[in-house]
Amino acid sequence: MTDKSTSKKTGSGNSDSGTAEPYSVAKKGAPKKFLFQLRSRDNEFGISEETFVRLMEELALNQTELVHKALRNLAKEVLPAYAPDDGPLTEKQHAAIRKLSGLDISENDLDSPLFK
Repeated sequence: MTDKSTSKKTGSGNSDSGTAEPYSVAKKGAPKKFLFQLRSRDNEFGISEETFVRLMEELALNQTELVHKALRNLAKEVLPAYAPDDGPLTEKQHAAIRKLSGLDISENDLDSPLFK
């Protein structure tokens, strides 16, 4: 089952074996399209046409909307929402916090989860 709006193959995807191929992101222009191949049966890396149709009916979505919804949910689950920070504060940073706060902050206070 193919969605006519996404029948042109210009990107890469997973083969039936589940191995990923490199994929480059376009800088400008129209969004890329890709061919989506359903599996003969449901498994960890794909779903069958029967399951795909049931999901479309249950969610009242077309093929493209369903794929986007599934990928959006996966992105929220897997990709970090923000860039990683620089790690724990240094002793110099702790000293600056103590000095700027004007409060008497002890080492025990710095062990608070608020400073981690």
